Amino acid sequence: MSQYDTFRGEMHRIQRAHPRVELYAVWTGPGEPIRLKLIRTLPAYRGRGLAEAALTDVLALADALHLPVQLTVEPIAGDAATDESRLALWYRRHGFSPVCCRPELMHRPAR
Repeated sequence: MSQYDTFRGEMHRIQRAHPRVELYAVWTGPGEPIRLKLIRTLPAYRGRGLAEAALTDVLALADALHLPVQLTVEPIAGDAATDESRLALWYRRHGFSPVCCRPELMHRPAR
């Protein structure tokens, strides 16, 4: 199985394992990071660590494939429960750091 097929299959598995978390990530191939486009717990299920568990699974997949992960910190419009600084701190706890001149862009190196 190719690395890309492994990524796709595992992302589908992770999404099915976390049905109360909206999760979308893309990987366009060798030399590129996994781009985490969306991770958000449905409002009725917040505060239970569900997004944390889903992110842990995504990062374990990235580690297994030796790929970096990149994301843009941006709260979802109309979602008053999240703010940019709180999200950035959450991602830092998971090994992400801001990219030099663009603090909203965060990167986690391959492991």
